[in-house]
Amino acid sequence: MKMKIFLTLLFACLICVNALFLYNVVKIPIEVLYAIPIMIPVVFYAITHDKANTLRTFICSLSVLPARNIVMPLIFYIIAILLNDEYIRKVAHARIIVFTGIDGSGKTSHSKVTAQWLRSRGIDCVYYHFFKHPIVTALSLLKARLTKSPVYDYTSKITYTQEFRRGLKRPSAMLRPLIQLIDNWIYIGTRLIWNILRGRWVICDRYFYDYYIRFKCLGYIYPKILEKIVYKLSPRPHLLVVFDVNPLISYERRAGEHPIWYYILARREYLRLARELGGYIVNTQRPFNEVQEILNRLIEKNLIKSRAS
Repeated sequence: MKMKIFLTLLFACLICVNALFLYNVVKIPIEVLYAIPIMIPVVFYAITHDKANTLRTFICSLSVLPARNIVMPLIFYIIAILLNDEYIRKVAHARIIVFTGIDGSGKTSHSKVTAQWLRSRGIDCVYYHFFKHPIVTALSLLKARLTKSPVYDYTSKITYTQEFRRGLKRPSAMLRPLIQLIDNWIYIGTRLIWNILRGRWVICDRYFYDYYIRFKCLGYIYPKILEKIVYKLSPRPHLLVVFDVNPLISYERRAGEHPIWYYILARREYLRLARELGGYIVNTQRPFNEVQEILNRLIEKNLIKSRAS
């Protein structure tokens, strides 16, 4: 209640300043007007150290910006009033945990166990197996119907034939990584946003990165900028763990689903991903419980303790 009274008084003062500027009653430099939405939250935070209410103060402070009518300032004020500081704190505590690595390294099993462990700690979390591509799949089915060609997925043996690899040199093959990026942003992005707005932790079994490592290993030709977009502009996880395992072991676990050379190339790319993005590398050739204990400690150290503080 006190915060709402403060925001209301602040809004009234800022509207007065706005009116004085617009009607030239007092000559206020426009630079000062634009500096107010920065100065007020800074002073508020210096006094209170309350991040959630500092955000509300910043939104309310935007009402001082020049406006010929009351609509925009009123919208800023209403948003600041309606935003609950507890809700903001809940959203701020949401976390994204990504488990990635070559096929057969144990991502799915450990993701499910980790989600259960977090729930036992009283943390609201959800698990997603993100290696899905509804838009790409729909377009592949449509293309198959129109051309009367067979439909294959990423694990199809056709993928490793010389005929398929020659097809990757065609200009049309460059469209697939681009369409995949759009697919990822819609499928993965919307689920991340929905759960973060609810303050949930999200356990990601695979992520944006996995698709492009797959494309690179198969020999797709795509602009280098696309990889930078995926690695640098995708929502950065709060914890990235790359599961590492000997390619021969992975090959045996997946019953030869891919050729051995594919596992070797993929492992190299995943280790590079960990180096570039500062992820943890966990050797999953150890016993399952031992690996899970390592994951629990990583989460405890990097996320749960920081959340509590």
